[in-house]
Amino acid sequence: MKTLEQTLTAGDGHRLGAYVAHPDGPPKGGVVILQEIFGVNAHTRHDVEFFAGAGYLAIAPAMFDRVEPNAQVEYADTARGLAIANAIEEPKLLADLQAAIDCVAPAGPVAVIGFCWGGALAWLAASKCRGVDRAVCYYGSRIARFCETMKPSAPVMYHFGALDKSLPPEAIAKIRAVDPTGVYHVYPGVDHAFTNSDRASYVADAARLAHARTLEFLAGSPR
Repeated sequence: MKTLEQTLTAGDGHRLGAYVAHPDGPPKGGVVILQEIFGVNAHTRHDVEFFAGAGYLAIAPAMFDRVEPNAQVEYADTARGLAIANAIEEPKLLADLQAAIDCVAPAGPVAVIGFCWGGALAWLAASKCRGVDRAVCYYGSRIARFCETMKPSAPVMYHFGALDKSLPPEAIAKIRAVDPTGVYHVYPGVDHAFTNSDRASYVADAARLAHARTLEFLAGSPR
């Protein structure tokens, strides 16, 4: 596996950083990994490397660069992460998402995969960006807001924690109503961010199962 830092240029001329990992052999396709509200930190880089290890050209665009270049927010400082995320207007988010999608598109079909804030960004990309073949949304609570005005045009897989108060059953039902053909998984006994091994909410068995399902979905055989 080869990893590197790269600079992307969005359609409006904004330049943003990205962490990229190339698989050892020919790529199966491209994967865009979209961060939590804590920046492209060690765990986000781990996710990029995980999908590169599974055979994909993987990239994590630094979505906070519009406000604070190279920002990495401590897990305890959610207020700071939310403030940065909330300061970025949708057209700018879309421009940066498109730059990352276009970067990995030569590798083959492109999937956007996001976690927390990034889970909602993956849904946004599947609804409004070009060249998205599949999307995977891990506990993206803002999807319930986005689905009031848009819907995805690509197949989507969803991973939710049953204990996640930011995504109660009524929010999941609202998303299902907008995307009835989506693939939905709700994991009992787990909370928000259950796949992040650097956080107290991590649940190893559920994380492994969710990632296995994601890889099957990318390969075209969801379950």
